[in-house]
Amino acid sequence: MSDQIAPVTSPPTPAARLIRAGWLWSILNSVLSVVIFLALWEGLIRLFDVPVWLVPKPSDFLGRFLVDYPEILRNALATSVTLAAGFGLGVVIAVPLALLMVSIGALERGLYPVIVFLNIMPKTVIGPILIIWFGVSPLVSVLVVFLMCFFPVLVDSMHGFRAVDPRLDYITRSMGATPWQAFRYVRLPASMSHIFAGMRIGIVKAVEGVIIAEFIGSSAGLGFMIMRASSFMNMELLFCGLVAVAIVALIFNALLATSERIMMPWVRPR
Repeated sequence: MSDQIAPVTSPPTPAARLIRAGWLWSILNSVLSVVIFLALWEGLIRLFDVPVWLVPKPSDFLGRFLVDYPEILRNALATSVTLAAGFGLGVVIAVPLALLMVSIGALERGLYPVIVFLNIMPKTVIGPILIIWFGVSPLVSVLVVFLMCFFPVLVDSMHGFRAVDPRLDYITRSMGATPWQAFRYVRLPASMSHIFAGMRIGIVKAVEGVIIAEFIGSSAGLGFMIMRASSFMNMELLFCGLVAVAIVALIFNALLATSERIMMPWVRPR
């Protein structure tokens, strides 16, 4: 009986690894979904003969991206900078504050009702107050974005820090680990799934907040461009602004998903 020789297989190519990781399929799926949505939009508008001044077809306004790309790009960059600043500020403050509130019961009992009260206040009311205090400036937009995304990140982070089994801390401390090592290697990794869940909600609220802030008072950004286009009944530019907002939101969601994969490699899909 002859020995069977196992076939020699070449190592997977980078493209194969990319497909296996789901990245390429995720991108293709998103692009395909957008294309199908735009095709249905175009077909329904043509079928019911909706006038352009009411709802334009994608073929009517997508060309404006090429014609007005300097203005759209400039405003998209302004919105992205404000979004990144406000969301980053919210995460940097919310996560450490959540740890403090979970660790100190008196702080949670005293501070949490105040945070809930500030969160339920309509941001369309807080915006004009901030404009009175700070004037029409990018700082107002950053603060509105911060207020929109702060609460979900805080609540999910508190839930994550509280969900860690305290016996893990006792075990690590009994093995000679310092409090920082116990936090760094046990408590923080165990709670990161909850923290990123709050951040995924927070980034959606942050996009909503930056558009609200630019509606209320701003001289740049996609929200400002949309308001100006609506005042002149420029429906093509208005819908270009809406699509640009969606693209910015998708980019920030993709960056957040990439950060989650990098910082939590143990939950990476096989």
